[in-house]
Amino acid sequence: MKKALILLVLILNLNTLHAAPVKRMEIALCVDLSASTTGLLEVLRSNMWYLTYYLNTYAEQPDINIALVLYGKPGFTKETNYIRKVADLGKNINLIQQELYSTLVAVSAKENYPEKAVLVCLQDLSWSKEPNTYRTVVVIGNGSLVDLGAMEDIAKISKKKGIYVNTIYFKTYQNEREINQWAKLAKDCNSINYMIDPAIAPPWEKDFKSSNSSFLGEVNEKYNGTMIPYGEDGHKKFAKYLSMDDFARETGPVCLEFRLMYKISENYVGLNKDWDLVDLSTMGAKIDTSTIDRKLLPEQYKRIPLKTLLRVIETKKEERIYLREITAIVAQRNKMLTHDYYQEFRPIIRRSFYLVLMDLFNTQTDNYHEILD
Repeated sequence: MKKALILLVLILNLNTLHAAPVKRMEIALCVDLSASTTGLLEVLRSNMWYLTYYLNTYAEQPDINIALVLYGKPGFTKETNYIRKVADLGKNINLIQQELYSTLVAVSAKENYPEKAVLVCLQDLSWSKEPNTYRTVVVIGNGSLVDLGAMEDIAKISKKKGIYVNTIYFKTYQNEREINQWAKLAKDCNSINYMIDPAIAPPWEKDFKSSNSSFLGEVNEKYNGTMIPYGEDGHKKFAKYLSMDDFARETGPVCLEFRLMYKISENYVGLNKDWDLVDLSTMGAKIDTSTIDRKLLPEQYKRIPLKTLLRVIETKKEERIYLREITAIVAQRNKMLTHDYYQEFRPIIRRSFYLVLMDLFNTQTDNYHEILD
C-alpha cells in the first residue's frame, strides 16, 4: 500500500499526464558553445538532419516545432550574457542549420551562464497554450550552475508553463560536483538528466552505409530541379537552400539522405512558398501571373509566355509528388536497415546524440517511435 501511494505521488508530480500521443511538440535546444564543449558544435551539425527526419516518423505524427538558443561565445556580447536566440519555435530547420554551419569554432566567452540561457528559453520563446502539447527545453553543455535564484526561477516557471527542462551533460572532463548540479536541475523540474561522453564515438555516422546513397543523390538533384525561385530574394534564398545540401553532403552521403527525407516530409511542404513558385502553388495559392517579375526568374523562364509558365509549375508539382513518393518508399527500406544496424550496435549507438534526444522525447510522451524498439 505504501509503495502504491509513493507511486501515485510521483505520477501526480509530473508536469503533464499523457494519456494519448501528443499532437504538438515544442522543442527548444539550448546549446553551450564555450571552450569546454569543444566538438559539440560538430555533433549538432552532423546530427540535426537525423533528428529532424526521425521526429517526422512517429506512428502518429505530431506537429513538430524546434527552437535554437546558443550561449558561451564572446560574439554574443556581455550585454546578453553571451546568449543568442537563433530561432524561435517553428519549422525553419534550414535557418537553424545555416546558423550552425556559419558559426565559427573560435574563441569562447570567459563567462558562461547556462541558467540564464535556460531562462531565455523559458521566457522569450513563443510557447503555445494549445492542449495536448509536449514542451521541453533541452540544455546541452557543462559548467557550474551557481545562480541559485535562477535555478529556483527555472523550476517555478517550468512547472507553471508545463515545460520539461531536460539536461544533457557534455562530459569533456571529470567534475562530479557539476554533474550533480545538472542532474539536480533536471530533478527540480521533474525532468531527465543524461550524460554523453564525446570521447566515445558512436559508429553511426562513420560506419553506417546505405545501399541507396547514389540513387537518392540523383533524386535529390531532381527534386532541386523542381524549384522555380521568384521575387527579389528568390535566387539568394535558393542559393542558401542549396548550400544546406552542400553542408550535408560534406558531412556524409547518409547525412544528405536524411536531409532529403526531411525535404519530402509533410512538415516541410510550404516552407519555401515565399521564394519558390512550385511550393507556393502546392499550398493552394492561385498564382497571379501579372505580379510575377519575369526578370527575376531563372533564365529559362524569363521569356516564355505566362500561360506556359503556369503549365510548367503544374508539371513541376506532379514531378515533386512523384519524387516524394519514391523517396518515401526508399526511406521505409532504410528504416528497416537502420533498425537492424541499431540492434547490432545498440550499446554504443545509445550514446549517439540524436538517439539520446529521441529516447528522451519517447520517455516523456506516449508517441511511438519504431527505431528505439
